[in-house]
Amino acid sequence: MALNNQNHPAHTSATEGGSTDLLQPGVLPRVIKVDTSTGCTLTRAQISGLTPKRFAEMKNTEIHLARTIANATEAKMLGVVERGFTDLLNSSVRNIKPLVNKIKVAGQSVIMPFIQRRQRSVLNANYFVIADEVGAGAFATGEDISTYKAMTTGSIGANREILIGQGEHGYINSTLRTDTWKLKINLGSSDWKTPIPNPERYFMPGGFVIISSWFEDSGNSNAPNAYESQFEIVGSKGVTGDDSSAIVLLNPVGGDVPAGGFASTGAVPEHYKPTHGVVQTLANNVNDYEAWCYNQPTNLNVKLIVNWLQTSRDSRIVNEEYRETLKKIMNGEVNPFLNSMVYQPLADQNKQAAQRYYDDMDRAFWFNQPINEEQNNPNNYENLPTVSDPEDPNCTLEYKANALGIKTMLYNTGRVRDLMGEALDLDTLFGDLYYLKRNREQDGDKVLVIDGMTDRITANNIFEAMNKYFIKKYDWTVERTAKIDQKIEHNGIILFQYNIYDIPEVGVQLAIFHDPFFDDMINVVQGQYANSTANTNAMNRSRALWLLDWSDIHKGSAGSNSVTRKSPNASIDRLYRCRMNSVSREYSLRSETWTAMLDRPHRHLLLENFSNTVTVSYKDDENTTVTISKSGSLTYTPPLMAISQAAGENIGGGVGDDD
Repeated sequence: MALNNQNHPAHTSATEGGSTDLLQPGVLPRVIKVDTSTGCTLTRAQISGLTPKRFAEMKNTEIHLARTIANATEAKMLGVVERGFTDLLNSSVRNIKPLVNKIKVAGQSVIMPFIQRRQRSVLNANYFVIADEVGAGAFATGEDISTYKAMTTGSIGANREILIGQGEHGYINSTLRTDTWKLKINLGSSDWKTPIPNPERYFMPGGFVIISSWFEDSGNSNAPNAYESQFEIVGSKGVTGDDSSAIVLLNPVGGDVPAGGFASTGAVPEHYKPTHGVVQTLANNVNDYEAWCYNQPTNLNVKLIVNWLQTSRDSRIVNEEYRETLKKIMNGEVNPFLNSMVYQPLADQNKQAAQRYYDDMDRAFWFNQPINEEQNNPNNYENLPTVSDPEDPNCTLEYKANALGIKTMLYNTGRVRDLMGEALDLDTLFGDLYYLKRNREQDGDKVLVIDGMTDRITANNIFEAMNKYFIKKYDWTVERTAKIDQKIEHNGIILFQYNIYDIPEVGVQLAIFHDPFFDDMINVVQGQYANSTANTNAMNRSRALWLLDWSDIHKGSAGSNSVTRKSPNASIDRLYRCRMNSVSREYSLRSETWTAMLDRPHRHLLLENFSNTVTVSYKDDENTTVTISKSGSLTYTPPLMAISQAAGENIGGGVGDDD
């Protein structure tokens, strides 16, 4: 497909009703956009057809993406079945060629087998806790304030210069009082904490903290009384050998605190002597005439992600007749339907080849693993398999690696959970949804729907369990709490089907998609093994529920190449030097250098290896836990077809034949 003319005319073909634009959205690939503007959910995806104008405009800025789209367009014209999964991945392609690096090795320029990208993360430093240890809270009697970051009075030097004390910019004297309280704090055990080092930086002198704690009533030790007390920060310092903790000195602040503080430790009320609780920092109180200009603590919240590059090739062999017919179709000179018999046999072969290539690419995008152990460390890239010059084996051109699949990256970061053949428990899933919602909202996104993809039988089991669950727990009908058999369509093509459920406990909706990608994994092993245990294990192993944030998944394109060779070449092939005519074949070689990109693993969760049972529980009127269990009422058993075959007649196996 030519990309040389930015304003090329639209390609049309004659039909009985006029002409049909072969670069209309029905022929060009679709663009499925899922990002933060759509709530990071496929249910609100923006689907559009790639326009001819946009396609032509790629010639100068995105030539590699344009070539990929051109290949997809030809495959679509050949009749390759459109799949929502494939369209979704192809819609997320990003140009990463500027990130590809080269190095000099023995004077030879070698392309690095990986790229490095910046990953930005969110820092949470809102909550601290009092350490759970003896002596975590005590009076600061005998403490040396000079060892703390505190505000001290600056003295005058010999040249009348101001000698600034440990407070650096502070001239308000920080002094220990009788009621000064010393606390050891850390970041606690929150699932959303950021492991920031040296937390003493967040407790700046002159600032305030509020502590939410409790003390036991002397009259009833089983009834703790909650309270909140405010303190002014006197100073802070780190803990030797523990960069996740800090020591802070605090002076009580409140309506019951004397102007100069409490005169003795015995006069200090219990709520100003906390030994456990949550600590939060508050805004300071500094007058414009006072000297105070501490820097708020900052942390480097950017790290590098390594993405390995892989080059995959698709090759086609066509004869001159096919190429000429395809050219006429693209120029609008031939009706492809009326003249299909001219080129259909070879086109059908290319259709199957294109389908197989895209299926293989999809699976590689999800499941690829390192090419060997040396790929686990980017510093060892020189130990990877090499690509050498055909004429000089000692001349290394590139190093080979596998682009790591999305599932592989999630597994390496602990985001794949093996249920070990147990039932899919929706109570546990509801808890997972809450964590996913919180993790995704840390980046500032508003998450109202979380997508899950699975096979059709598991989707049906979830529907049956949720239907009964809503009735038993809330006395609600499914019409009120769910939307069933929803479809995502474009130009009359159904790309995805899903059910969506309200989950009141989490404050989010769960959209369950079912896709043939997951159905086929189960269908291929059903009844494969004579041993019933092995057969059950195979079925369980093939089941999966993927809770993915599609706005965080992208396919990186680092380049593409396309070469056409013709055979035979009479000038170099001795067999054809004395022949006047020959059957000419054209070898079309196309390659793409790509990688799978995943920025924030905590936004995803994969569940796998579970049984054909879905469970969920509720409390009955007597507060007894009742478990609803639903097993598959559907099967993958195909319908029986009677096929008669005459002698010598070759009957294919239906859709999907490779021959």
